[in-house]
Formats: sequence, C-alpha cells, structure tokens
Amino acid sequence: MALENNKRREVPEDIKLLLKHVVDHFTEEDKSVRETQIRQWRKLKLYWSGFSRIWYSEVAHDWRVWDNVALDENINDNAFYDKPVNIFKAYLESIIAALSITIPSVRCVPDDADDALDIITAKAGDKIARLIEKHNNVQFLWLHALYIFCTEGLICCYGYPKEDPSYGSYEDKKYSEEESETYVCPFCQMQLPDELFSQNVEDEFGVDDTDVELQNLIVNEHIVICPNCASQVDPELQKVPMIVTKLTGVTHKIKSRQCLEVYGGLYVKVPNYAMKQTDMPYLQFAYETHYANALEMYPELRGKIDKGGAYYASTGIGDPYERWGRLNPQYKGEIPINNVTVRNTWLRPAAFNVCGQEEETDKLKEMYPNGSKVVMINDLFADACNEALDDCWTLTHNPLSDYLHHDPLGLFLVSIQDIINDLISLIVQTIEQGIPQTFVDPAVVDTELYGTTEATPGGLYPTKAVGNSKRIADAFFTFKAAALSDEVLPFMNVVQQLGQLVVGAQPSIFGGELGGSKTASEYSMSRAQALQRLQTPWKMLSIWWKDIFSKVITSYIKEMAGDERLVEKDKQGNYINVFIRKAETEGKIGDIELETSEQLPTSWAQIKDTIMRLIELGNPEILQAITSPENLSLITEAIGIPSFKMPGEDDRTKQHDEIKELLSSQPLMDIDPMTGQEMEVPSIRVDAELDNHFIEAEILRSFLVSDAGRLAKEQNNPGYMNCLLHFREHKMEIMKLQMQQQQMAAGIDGEVPAEKKPKTPKDKVEKNAA
Repeated sequence: MALENNKRREVPEDIKLLLKHVVDHFTEEDKSVRETQIRQWRKLKLYWSGFSRIWYSEVAHDWRVWDNVALDENINDNAFYDKPVNIFKAYLESIIAALSITIPSVRCVPDDADDALDIITAKAGDKIARLIEKHNNVQFLWLHALYIFCTEGLICCYGYPKEDPSYGSYEDKKYSEEESETYVCPFCQMQLPDELFSQNVEDEFGVDDTDVELQNLIVNEHIVICPNCASQVDPELQKVPMIVTKLTGVTHKIKSRQCLEVYGGLYVKVPNYAMKQTDMPYLQFAYETHYANALEMYPELRGKIDKGGAYYASTGIGDPYERWGRLNPQYKGEIPINNVTVRNTWLRPAAFNVCGQEEETDKLKEMYPNGSKVVMINDLFADACNEALDDCWTLTHNPLSDYLHHDPLGLFLVSIQDIINDLISLIVQTIEQGIPQTFVDPAVVDTELYGTTEATPGGLYPTKAVGNSKRIADAFFTFKAAALSDEVLPFMNVVQQLGQLVVGAQPSIFGGELGGSKTASEYSMSRAQALQRLQTPWKMLSIWWKDIFSKVITSYIKEMAGDERLVEKDKQGNYINVFIRKAETEGKIGDIELETSEQLPTSWAQIKDTIMRLIELGNPEILQAITSPENLSLITEAIGIPSFKMPGEDDRTKQHDEIKELLSSQPLMDIDPMTGQEMEVPSIRVDAELDNHFIEAEILRSFLVSDAGRLAKEQNNPGYMNCLLHFREHKMEIMKLQMQQQQMAAGIDGEVPAEKKPKTPKDKVEKNAA
C-alpha cells in the first residue's frame, strides 16, 4: 500500500474537527447501497476462490460456506455429493488471457508541431512512459486490473510519487549569490586577481628564460598584463561591483519514482450517483494493515491506536462491514485481531460546503485550495494535506453504463455456476443410486450362511422348502434402479453454451471443442467473432490506460531531479542505454495518444499462422520482406523452437557487434592502391571471403537511416562516417560478386555480352556511317 510522501505539517485542532466532520459525512453516504454492493463483490470473490456452495446469513451478516458448515456439523451425507467444478474462474481467466496478450502503448504529442523544444519533450515523454512501465511491472498491473473488471466492475488507478533509498540518490547543490568588488580587464572582460595589482609579484624565473624581460618589466616598472589577452592594463584600475555565484553546500537526496496501483470497489468508495469522475465530490480509499505499520507512518498516534484490535471497536462509521468485505477468503470466518483500517479520503473544494457555516467552508478552501487528502486510522485523525483528487486517481468509464459503477463481468456467470453445481451433484447421486436393492424372505434363504459362503461360478446353493403353490422367485423383490434422465447431459451442454454467450468466452478463445465441420476456416471465423465481442472492454481499458499515463508522465517531469537512464533492447536484440535528459523536458506535451490500433492484440499463435500463410502465397516480394535480416528474430520467436537456428543469424549478430565498435572509433587513413593518394577507410575492414556482404550491408543500411543512426550523425559524426565507410566496402564487395556472376553466366552460355565484345574496325566504320 502507498505510504505518505507529502511533507507533513501541523494541522490546527479546529481544522481537524472540520475535516473529520466532512469525511464522516461522506463515509455515511450511500451506506445501505454500499453494503449491498460489498455483499455482491464478496460473493464473486468467493466464487473465484472456488467457494460456490454459499448462502448469506442475516444473523452473522456474512456469506457462509456450506462445505465448512457441513464439516463442522458432521453433515457428511449431504456434503458428499457436492463436487463443484469452478467454471466461473475458468471462463473469466480465458477472457483475461485474451485481453492481456499485450498492453496498450502510448505516444506523446507535442503541443506545437513547429516548436523544436515541444517535439524534443514529446520524444522524452515516450521514453518516460517506457521507464514508468518498467518500474511498475505493468504486466502484473494490467492482469490485476482485468481481474477487478471481472469481479468488481469499476477499476481505480492510484498514481503517486514515492521516495525510497533503493531507487538511488542524487546531489542537490545549493548556490548563493554574493555581491563583491573585483578587477575586470577592459579589453576581454575577464576577472583579474588582486595579486596582479600588488607589488609582491613572485619570481617566476625557472629553467626556461623566455619570459625574463616580461617579468623584469612587470616587477621593476609595475606593469599589469592581463593573463587572458596579454593586454596592458592600467595599474590604477578601479574595482567594479559584481554578483558572484558560490557553491554553499551539497545535499544527497533520495530519488523518487512514479508508482501505480489498481483497486476495485471493495477498497475504493465513490458516490453511486456519479456519472463521470468530475461528478465525485470525494473518493475514499481504505485498506487494512497491522497496527505496527500504521505507527511507523504516524508515530504521534502511539498509545492512541487500539492495539488489541477489537474488530468492531473504534473503527469508524460503517467500517466493520467494509473490513469484512475486504477480508481474505482464506480466513473462512476468522478475524485478524491486530489490524487497523487506514482510510484516505480525497475531498474536492466543493466538498467543504457540507460544513454548516460559510466562514468554516472558506477557511478550509483557503488552507486547501486544490482539495484535501485526509488520513484516518480507524476513527483517529492522522494527517491532512493539499492534494487534488484528479491528480492521483484515474477511474474507468464504461460506455455501456450510465454511471461510473457498473456490473462486473463475473456477475452473469453466477447462475450458470449454480446450475452446473446442481447438475453435477444430481449426476453423482444418480450413478451411486443406480445399484438396486434386493429384499429376500428369510424363510427361504439363510442370509447368515449365504454371507459366509464364497460365490463360485455355477455353484449350487440349497434353499429351504417352500409350499407347492409358491415359487422361490416369489421370495425376492428388487427395487427399480435409478436412471439418469436423457435430458440432463444435453441440458448441461446448453447451460455451458449460455455461460459462454453471456460473458463472451467462446471455445475458440480457450481452445475448447467447436461444433460443426471443425475446419481451419471455421475455427478462424469463430475466433474472430469471439474476439469481436471483447472489443468493447478492450477499448474502455485502453482509454483508461491512456488517461493514466497522461497524468503520471506530467508528474514524472515535475518531480524529475536529474537525468535518468533505462536499458532497452533495440530491434536487432542488442541492449542499449536510453537517456532521459532533464534539459529535454523544458517543452510542453500537448496530448497523449494510443500507439496501438483499436484491434485486439495478436497472440504468437496467430502471428505464426499469418507468417505461414504469407509463405504459402509464394509472392517473391512478400518472401523477400519475411526473410529480411531485421525479421529473423521475429520468425524465430514465431516458430517457438528455441534450438531452431535461422540462416544468417550469426552474420546478423556479428554485424551488430561491429556497429558498436565502429561507433566507438573513427575512420583511419590509408593509401589508395589505384591513385596512390590518401583516403579514409573504416577502422574495421570487411572480410571478402567470410563476410555475408548482402546481410551485413542491409543491417548497416537499416542502422544508418534509423533514429539511432541519424542521432549518431549529429552527435557522433566520426562514428557515423566509420559505419558509412564500412557499408561502402560491403557494397563494393557485392558489386564484385555480381560482376563475377555475370562473367560466369556469359561463359556458360558461350556468348559474350554485346557491351563486353571488342569493337572491330568494321564496327567503328558502321557506327560512324550511322
């Protein structure tokens, strides 16, 4: 959970009372509706954990798990047939997997396309976005957001700067400006030391006597010479006042990072009447932690927090029910005794109007002009600071709902899970009851003796005598065996299809069996239709993701203390350092846009199928593009065989290593054997026999025209020219190979190309006549 990063300052007692009154007012708001929502979310959490045999107890105000009650009360006969299969989690995990193949990427747009500073800042914003993704492990963050979407509906993201020693530190230098008088050269405006204008000039004679005359002139006739421009300065020169900047101290400060956390309705309370985020006068984020953690954050509360952890004591308005809703399902009715509730409430300035008096409202607005963040530990006031709600929180907005709150996706599967549980229990009982029971007349068969006799094939067993009018078969009666209805299994299939329909988890998404002809085209069409159903949540989550980064990138630039660096892989798979310069953030970012298309992300299986179809087309241009050196790594990953070796992979790696060496050196000078003049050659020469000139030349060309190559041309021109010369040598070798191939082809055909035939005198005469 987030710790406090704002600078703490003392809050007057009257302000504490006013803020607590406002927080309690909104905490009590929508209390009955909130309890209904918590009950529903809690139920879905239990279903996700596999507890689907539950019912709500009005006495305990809790969901009771049937399996636990049956075990405690030894009701084994009834619980024996309860064998639920968790299709609730299985279907939802299929949807989460389909929506988490990749994460939406964002791109910063400059505020003014003609302003070079804005363009540079927008590019720096793209690098900042990648750095924030790396710091927050966004793959897990995205998965957790999808889990909340399935079990709670509304997703809330909390972004905040956090300082931590593990992030590193930087030097914060302090400077002061002081006014002093000094000598200034009237010719070059350089400051002159006071020693030049005094008679005590040290003897500078040494081994070298080239400055003897100058020193004699300075010492004997007291002439002042400017050491910068060697001009003679008037010895009676007056000092002039100047402002001098001096370094007064260096402080080592801890670096901060932008942290992202996502929560659902169990942790975040927002008004149910809010249609969009700006309609909310407040947002309340609450969680439970050990009281020792609370004392670490707020040591001034030592001795005031209820250490005994009485669950219902001093926990604030409505908190017992809230705490129960957030309780880990693994507790199974138990209650942690040492936890306290930390409630963080963000109040907009408009929320202060709930105070009775106008002067009280004005006092709060004056102290917290952007709104206030109020922290309560159980029912104790802990802290308050000036902080805007919209700067920290970003909420999803479902276009298929009129309000911020909407039904979670898993709610539609509850009935399906209950029906499946009943059908499975019915089938298990029917199978067991399928063995019939037989009643026998003890006057005919001695059951005790029969029970001790070993049954043998074709054995004879004597029975007691019966009357002439009575058959031995009349002494036995067998009940009719229970049989499963022929409609049960077809009905179960229908129920499963309905479950797939209501949530959009079609079999083609998770690899289930598909009806019909089961051809490849039918599977492809079914998958396309299934993914089309998920377009709406994908668009909603993508827009939410864009809004998050529009805030955290701005916050990162605001908190940025110095240059930052991140390590990335380039398109060729090489690790490179990417620097984020603070000087690059002086411009303005106009907007944040989604870089990906609106289509759902493509899995590696789909990429592999697409590549295979393109290869099967046999189009030379498509084959040339697929087998391009830049696409070798993509093809290797799509094939999915780690030991598979693509031709030219070693040449590709070798050339990328050479590019690094070429950039770190500069061209050399050599003698041209044709002209005898000096010429520039690369520091690494090509190997005419071993190098694959076609692959290496293409890799070099791609680098030289890429962003990294153009940047090297501006900032490292010798290294860029070194790469360019190496590229030209590869091109020369390619031209030699092509000429050799043409000569060989001409020799095989037995003809010499017309342009290569020697011209005879007859040819020259005919040419002149023409």
